[in-house]
Amino acid sequence: MQPNTTATSRLQNLTSHLSTASKPKMPPITCHVLDTSSGAPAASIPVSLTLLASSTDALASSPEAQSIATATTNSDGRITNWSSDFKIENGQVYKLRFETWEYFKGNTFFPYVEVTFVVNMEKDGRDHYHVPVLLAPWSYSTYRGS
Repeated sequence: MQPNTTATSRLQNLTSHLSTASKPKMPPITCHVLDTSSGAPAASIPVSLTLLASSTDALASSPEAQSIATATTNSDGRITNWSSDFKIENGQVYKLRFETWEYFKGNTFFPYVEVTFVVNMEKDGRDHYHVPVLLAPWSYSTYRGS
């Protein structure tokens, strides 16, 4: 008995289409804010991304800070889209600034939280940086996410 070649052909076309369907491209830097005081995602926090310097050497000598993009955390506390597209390069130093004052309605020790990091694609072997922030009114922590 011979398999139905029309059905097989249709299935192959469908599989091919699904695997190449355009998916939104993830920006090279994303973040996720979780409010550990409530156990929930921290929605509606404005975040700005700044390129501080092209390298750590340049940062030490004369900072050349450049605003790159802004965004607001979504209902899941994530930034997955920025106000503008950008590329990252090995050695660059970035700063994420999370505006926490309004989120906590002024009941916080931190009017904002800044996370500064160096892009090291050679060491990491990745061209995407995910920066999670665990946030509470009186403390915060962060780490290199995946």
